[in-house]
Amino acid sequence: MTNVVIFGAGGLGELVHDILRYRTGCHVVGFLDSDTDLCGAKRDGLTVLGGLGDVERLRWKGVTAAVVAIGDNRARVRIAEQLESRGLQLESAIHPLASIARSACVGRHLIIGARVSICVHAHVGDHCVISTGAIVEHDNQIGSGVFLHPAVRLAGGVSVGASATLGIGVTVIPGVSLGRGVRVAPGSIVLHDVSDGTTVGGVPAQSRSETLARTTETLPVSGR
Repeated sequence: MTNVVIFGAGGLGELVHDILRYRTGCHVVGFLDSDTDLCGAKRDGLTVLGGLGDVERLRWKGVTAAVVAIGDNRARVRIAEQLESRGLQLESAIHPLASIARSACVGRHLIIGARVSICVHAHVGDHCVISTGAIVEHDNQIGSGVFLHPAVRLAGGVSVGASATLGIGVTVIPGVSLGRGVRVAPGSIVLHDVSDGTTVGGVPAQSRSETLARTTETLPVSGR
């Protein structure tokens, strides 16, 4: 039996708890959280046992593994690395209703929701969250620490850089490349490549600066 702790006592942590209930040989002992005010509180029937400072104590009590359930990509990766450096093994939480092609290559420490499809020859990096109903089509390249919210649809040959976040219902057409740290607003349709660190949104998706430029071009000029 593997004793697991979930770091992150919010909604994502409760989702991970639900997924891990389907795994045989896995026992979730409780939550950890950075918010010290939550210590001792109950979440989804489990107790918040403390924070990073309590890892050694929990290891002495037989906890050997962890899943980090934090929405912020960089924080999720950073805390995962800290837990691993303190002797905990990083586990994945993959829903039994997720579909992963045999030729797909998936990394470690993943959270994958129900009815996710990861198709042939796709590659998914470490520390990713792929939420309910998301589609990662053939030959996609998903970097580490990416968050795909529910019902994201990535067509074939799409590339998503490390730490990118795609909001609920985002669609990306074939062959588009999204850079590192890109953020795409919910419901957007991405038709063109997006450079590192850019936030885009809309149909079609564009950056805020592009939107302002287009708006300025269409404004009436004084005196005409």
